[in-house]
Parts: sequence; structure tokens; C-alpha cells
Amino acid sequence: MIRTVALVGHSGSGKTTLGEALLFFTGGKDRMGRVEEGNTTSDYTPEEKAHRISIRTAVLPLVYRGHRIYLLDAPGYADFVGEIRGALEAADAAVVAVSAENGVQIGTERAWTVAERLELPRMVVVTKLEKGGDFFALLEDLRATLGPILPAHLPLCEGGAWVGLIDVLHGRAFRYEKGRPVLTSIPEAERERVEKYRLEAREAIIETDEGLLEKYLEGGEVEEVALSRAFHEAVRKGQLYPVAIGSAGALIGLDMLLDLFLEALPAPEERWGEGPPAAKVFKVQVDPFMGQVAFARLYRGRLKPGDSLQSDNGPVRLAHLYTAKGKDLLELEEAEAGTILALPKADQLHKGMTLWQGERLQFPSARLPEPVAMRAIFPESRADEAKLGDALRKLLEEDPSLKFERNPETGEQVLWGMGELHLETAIERLGSYGVRVIARLPKVPYRETIRKKAEGQGKHKKQTGGHGQYGDVWLRLEPHEDYAFVWEITGGVIPTKYMEAVEAGIKEAARSGPLAGYPVMGFRAVVFNGSYHEVDSSDMAFQLAAQLAFKNVVAQASPTLLEPIYRLRVFAPQERVGDILSDLQARRGRILGMEQEGALAVVSAEVPLAELLEYGRALSGLTQGTGAYSLEFSHYAEVPPQLAQKIIAERKAEA
Repeated sequence: MIRTVALVGHSGSGKTTLGEALLFFTGGKDRMGRVEEGNTTSDYTPEEKAHRISIRTAVLPLVYRGHRIYLLDAPGYADFVGEIRGALEAADAAVVAVSAENGVQIGTERAWTVAERLELPRMVVVTKLEKGGDFFALLEDLRATLGPILPAHLPLCEGGAWVGLIDVLHGRAFRYEKGRPVLTSIPEAERERVEKYRLEAREAIIETDEGLLEKYLEGGEVEEVALSRAFHEAVRKGQLYPVAIGSAGALIGLDMLLDLFLEALPAPEERWGEGPPAAKVFKVQVDPFMGQVAFARLYRGRLKPGDSLQSDNGPVRLAHLYTAKGKDLLELEEAEAGTILALPKADQLHKGMTLWQGERLQFPSARLPEPVAMRAIFPESRADEAKLGDALRKLLEEDPSLKFERNPETGEQVLWGMGELHLETAIERLGSYGVRVIARLPKVPYRETIRKKAEGQGKHKKQTGGHGQYGDVWLRLEPHEDYAFVWEITGGVIPTKYMEAVEAGIKEAARSGPLAGYPVMGFRAVVFNGSYHEVDSSDMAFQLAAQLAFKNVVAQASPTLLEPIYRLRVFAPQERVGDILSDLQARRGRILGMEQEGALAVVSAEVPLAELLEYGRALSGLTQGTGAYSLEFSHYAEVPPQLAQKIIAERKAEA
């Protein structure tokens, strides 16, 4: 039996520590590592050890009671959404970790929403209960936020101390001693509450199965085997969401959590059926020794060493079969549906590629949001500059949620990411490729425009012996929502053959405005008069004349400075909204509205890009790390006069 499970949730909810405990409990390692000490199996890269957080999805293969469980430990920080979504695409179920101390957080809801869009079965594991928290209040919060939850476990307490678990569905209690369960009796004071939860759970399961419901309503006995089968089907179909308890710190409930994985979550065949092998690459990693390693989920079929799969880039021969355990590769004698494959030296494979034999299948895919944070990067030396292109190729291959662009207006190379931490670790990753860069806030791509109509002449006349140069253009500029070129020449005062040259001259001149040299936008250019010379006129002469005309006229058309405005959506707990609104107003933001999404408030606003270059850091401070945001370009708008003067002065000082 195989289960392939993504372990997701808010940062700090204990996912990596829980995964480490499960690996230790199932014999996958001799002693548990600690995130604080940088020695967990999941967090093995230099960046993860330095920041003490998960940055990449790690594969943890567990063997429990003869069954194999592939646990995909995904990062919690929203900055690493590409890794989170890749893990969920590769899984057959999502296990969402929720800290008993902190309850439902923004990362909880985001992971849940992505899993829901992928139509994944879902369950919750409550972690860190040994550190405090009201479990029963958390249950109500989970029910209100996530939907039809079903508590599979309840805490067992003795003398005010948490010592074990109560198995709600099977009516048993276990006390844990050094991580091992010892069957005990349910305390007398808890029996009424336990019975209440047990009956509610049974009825919730029965209601999902028409045959059982009919039998139950007629007073018949519902057998445990039938109830267990109905429970499994209800979870598989997304009708119920079990809530388990698992403590890595106290080593309580690890066996019961694994049992629940096997009992409640679907097998690969239940989701993908039988058939020839089919897989999808969900993650790519560049290793200094093994080259490019592609991680692929085998959704269907079986593979043996020496088999081949088809891809869009040609056949892929699997001389050996490997899975991963953290940074290490483990060789397999055979791979069956559900296996997470690690394919070394796979330069021809890229994230999202399908691999198949026979029939090609379509697999789930979660669209990545647009990046929101940016930095201009500059190589420290010529040697770094020479290597930067190859290093960026590797970086973007590993992490497609990053975006790189060369801005022709500012001359900068800009790296976009999902947040400040995402960019910071990406730049550290470039360092691991041997490329050192300096990161700075990028320049804002301002624009210029005109506010009134103006007209004037541009004449280019030059005599150099032999053929001279002559072009004469009369131009009118008018404010316009976009750009338009109009040829109003009559009587042949300028031959039509020069029309393209005139427009080319106008466009060239518009690349540098009169105020600060920023591109000019939002105008209608009307060529209405002029003159030419039979011998001396040429395309070049009229292009230069049009440039002169534009420069003369645009200065008379009340030029003004424009700045890019972005549509901002901020997600945060309701109690943080006041601080967010005050901050946005201080950033010259225009509030568009507020709404509620689950337990979170969503504030929509339009804000100048210049005020958002470090917004991620500011939002983290305002919300103590519980906020998130999305950005989308909206439009250009006029810069306030005093600020425009300052920007223009700074631009001229740079020249």
C-alpha cells in the first residue's frame, strides 16, 4: 500500500519537526534532528540552515507496517509558493498542519485553498499541543473556517497534563510512554464528551453513504468495516476532513497519525486508475555533484530499472530508479504508482513536463501568482558578470516562481520574487553557483505625458556640397488615452512616401521626454503641414525633422510626470486592518474596498509603485508576519507636483 501526502501549512506550524519525528519513529533515522541545530533531513540546503526555515519541498519516504508513505514536506512561507504548489500537485492528499498555540493562520487557509482547487482530499493535524492551546476551541475555529471537519482524535489528560490520545472513531484511549502507546481507559470525567464526539462522527460518516444512512434510520446495526469504508470514501471525495493530533515534541500520536493516513487517505489507483506508467516533473533542483535532478511523481503504472518514458524532449531512459530522502538518493528495485522519483542528470527535463508510456495523461496544475517583490541586481565583478547568465538560467529552472527581466528604460536587471525572503534566498543561491551580486531597490519606470494641445514646426535643413538634407514638418500634439498617429497632409506638401519616416521620428523623440528624459505616453500626433525638396529630401531628413518638431511642441503642451500605479490586495486578520489602512494612506494609496475571505480581511487599494518597493517588510511588521499581499499593474497617474519636482531634480543630478 502506498500513500503520497503533502504536508503543508503556515510557517512555524511544526511541519518539518513533525516530518522529522515521523521519519525517526518509522526507523528512517537513528535520532531526531532539530530545526534550530540545522540537522533535520528536510532542511539541508545552506540557505535553509542559515534561515532555519524550509525553502524547498523535501521528500521523506516512510515505511510503516509494511506500507510506504511518501511525505512531501513543503515550506510554510508564502514566499515559496512555487514549492508549496508543486508538492500539492504531486500528492494524492493534503495534510495541513495547524499549531495548537496559533490556530488557523493565513498560511493555513492559503494551503487549504490551493488543495481545494486541485480537488485533493484534505485533513488537519494539530501540532505543538504540548506547548498549550485550547484544542476544543480550535476545533470550532477549524469547523467555521474549513468546513465539515471530523475530529478523529481527542487529547487525553491526567492531572492537567497531556499524556495521550483518545481514538474517537474506535472508542479507545492510549497513554504514551517514550513515544509508544499503552492502551488505557477513558477517564470517567471525559466519557460523556467522548461519546458525544463519537456519535457525531459516526452520524457524519453515515450521512455520506445512502446505503448506510437508510440502514441507520431503520434502526439496523452499522458494522465497523462498513463504517470504515464509508469514512475512507467520504474523505476521498472531500465530504469530510479528519482532524488528527500529532506531537513531535512529546512523541504523542505519531502511530495514530500514520494509521489515519492509511485508513482515510486515497491510494494512487483510486485517483488515477490502472494503466501504463505516467508521471509529471513537479520540481527541479541543481546539485553540484549530480547536475540537474528532476523530481517526478509516478501517478500510474510500474517501472523497473532500464525502462523508458516519453517526454516532449524525447525518450527518457531510466537506467536506475531512485527516490529521495532529504538530500540523499535511495536506489529502488521497482517503482509503483505513488512513488516520488528522483532523476539525476536530467538536463532535458523541466518543471511541469509530463512523462508517459502509451497514453498521455493530463495532470493537475496550480497557477502561480504573479511575483510581488523586486530587486535590481548588479554583478560584483567582470568574472561574476560573465557567469551571471548561466547562474540565472539554473536559478529560474529550479524556481519558476521567480521572474527576471532587463528593463530597457532603466538599464537595470531586475529579479522578481514572491517576497523579500524569497529574493534574499535566491540571491544567496546565486552565490552558491559562484556568482556574487549586489541587490538594490530598482528604479521606478516613470513616464511623461502632456495635458494640453500644442503645435509647432520642425525643420531639418543642411547643405554639405552635392545633395543636401531637407525635411519640414508641422506637428500638433493632443492628449490621448494611448497613442495615435494621424496624417492630415493634403495637396502633396509632404509626399506620402515619407509618412513612415515621420512617424518613426516622432516615436524616437518620444523615448525621452522634456522633463526628466522619461518616455512620453498618452498623446495623439497629427502631422498637418510641411514642405519638401525634390532633390534634398529623404527618409532620414524627415525623420530628423519630425524629432525636432516633437521636441519643440511637447515642451509647449504642459508636460507632466506620471508614475505606475499598482492594484494591491492585502490579506490579514481583521484586528490588523486599522494599521494597514493607516499605512496605505501614508503611502498615497487609494482604498478601493474591503471584503472577507474566510477568517481573513482583504483590503483592496491602488498604490504608487514607488511606495511599494519594500512593502513586504512593512506588512510583516504591521501584522507580525500574519499578512500577505498580491500586486497587479493598473495604470499610470500624475505625480503630485512637489514630489514630481524632487524626482526630476534627482534624475537631472544623475545625468
